[in-house]
Amino acid sequence: MEFVLDITGMPTPRPRFNGKFAYMPKSYNDYQKALVALIHEQGIPKGDYTRISLIFHFSYPKSTPKYKRLEGVPMRNKFDCDNLAKGVMDALEKAEIIEDDRKFFSVKSEKYRTLGENKIYVKLWQ
Repeated sequence: MEFVLDITGMPTPRPRFNGKFAYMPKSYNDYQKALVALIHEQGIPKGDYTRISLIFHFSYPKSTPKYKRLEGVPMRNKFDCDNLAKGVMDALEKAEIIEDDRKFFSVKSEKYRTLGENKIYVKLWQ
């Protein structure tokens, strides 16, 4: 099962603590809601998926000179791949596509710069 999510990937932040309870930042909760909505739009069937491959594409910042912009350059200095993957896996769980993200025995995550739009390419196997 392969699909594309037209959204900018966001790493899962550390939970915040206000002295009484832990919570996630509002920006991350909004990201999760948007991901779940995009996943539902794809019409992905619920399944017992055991492997996932994620490829994150991030557009260049406007401050990057055009002569330095190349398609498909690996991003090595921003965001942890595991934190990016965790956000998508949590959204798959919230969208009830998977029962529990602990059932994945193989997780592959990559991140690249692109000349186009921000996207997340997702591939699931049973």
